[in-house]
Amino acid sequence: MKKAIFCAVALLAGTVMFAQSNDSDVLQVGVGNMSDVDQIGLMNDSDVYQQGLRNDSEVDQIGIRNESDVDQRGRRNESKVRQVGIRNTSEVDQRGRRNNSYVGQLGRGNDSDVEQRGRNNGSIVAQIGRNNESDVYQQGRGNGSLVVQLGRGNDSDVDQRGRNNGSIVGQLGRGNVADVDQRGRNNGSIVGQLGINNYARTYQQGRGNGSLTLQAGRGNDAWTEQYGRNNTSLVLQVGLNNDSFVHQHGLGHNSSVVQLGAGNGSVVNQHNL
Repeated sequence: MKKAIFCAVALLAGTVMFAQSNDSDVLQVGVGNMSDVDQIGLMNDSDVYQQGLRNDSEVDQIGIRNESDVDQRGRRNESKVRQVGIRNTSEVDQRGRRNNSYVGQLGRGNDSDVEQRGRNNGSIVAQIGRNNESDVYQQGRGNGSLVVQLGRGNDSDVDQRGRNNGSIVGQLGRGNVADVDQRGRNNGSIVGQLGINNYARTYQQGRGNGSLTLQAGRGNDAWTEQYGRNNTSLVLQVGLNNDSFVHQHGLGHNSSVVQLGAGNGSVVNQHNL
């Protein structure tokens, strides 16, 4: 009887230890692919799939129940994932050549999804805090995206299609939302949000358009859309519940909107003859 109890206890202990172990799966198909996975903690999970030539992946996980999924297909793609904390999630999908992605997560419940199609696209995502979410999609050549989130419950969505488009999103606070879409070439967008529940939407289609949106406060809303070439827009909102809408269609338009205070509303429409 004592022997049976001892065996049962030993089996239970072994089961608990197994449940607390980290898990890493690596599958490489091709030539010269490199994968480096380091896990410290409990129940972290890493999956790496590499197909092609000389792809490089590094995954570092420290904490509990962090998850990383890296899928590289093509040649000379590079991915680095650093996760420190609890239940952070990262997905990186690279198809093409010489795409580069870096994801750094510190905190709890942060989520990052990076998808790259084409060549020479670059993405950096840095999340510090809790429950921040970032989605980056890049298709084409030479597109660049930087997302920095500090705080809680911030959301960023960047979609780039074309060549040499650049996007920067910086969020500090809680519940801020940034949505950036770029179609074409050489478009540039910067969104900076400081505070609570601010919303910024930027859509660019064409070439050489530039948009800068800065929000400080709470509940501010900025919508900017640019169609054509060489249009520029500046929106600055400081305060509460300000609302801005900017529409530019054509060539060489310039718009500047500054809102200081509460409950201000602005609409700008610009077209060529």
